[in-house]
Amino acid sequence: MLVTCVEHRSFDFLLDAYRAIESNIQWTDFGHKGRQAGLQHRQGEDPWTSAVGKSRGNELSYTEINPLFKGTEFEKIIQDYGFKRTRLMWVGPYACYSMHRDQTPRLHIPLITNPQCYFVFAQGNLVHLPADGLYWVDTKKFHTFMNCSDQHRLHMVGVVDR
Repeated sequence: MLVTCVEHRSFDFLLDAYRAIESNIQWTDFGHKGRQAGLQHRQGEDPWTSAVGKSRGNELSYTEINPLFKGTEFEKIIQDYGFKRTRLMWVGPYACYSMHRDQTPRLHIPLITNPQCYFVFAQGNLVHLPADGLYWVDTKKFHTFMNCSDQHRLHMVGVVDR
């Protein structure tokens, strides 16, 4: 199975929590592909940039909560589901990542999305994740992500070891 819905429910409370602190978030800009901000980091590393971009080593070692997110709904979700290396990821309009595979699977919580946003797996599978659930994605398989719309997409993404 490439994608499994772990929990079907609204995460609008996370979007509300995001909007309450959005102006304080420090983003790493990846040009037209979007931007990322770390919710977790490795001990001794920058809380905003440690977890963003390509993985650098053991992804399960990103366990420290970024101070901005301490005591928030984000920290509660990270703890409840055992997220590691958690990030907020905006993907810009008409953007596409390169085909790649990750060291570990990911949990995704779509916060802002639309039906024209897809995971594309090398096997030919096209999967849209609606904004009403928590999804386990087997990103150890070759995949990419495409935003085929003129709108930005926002996901909370964390590494899991299962």
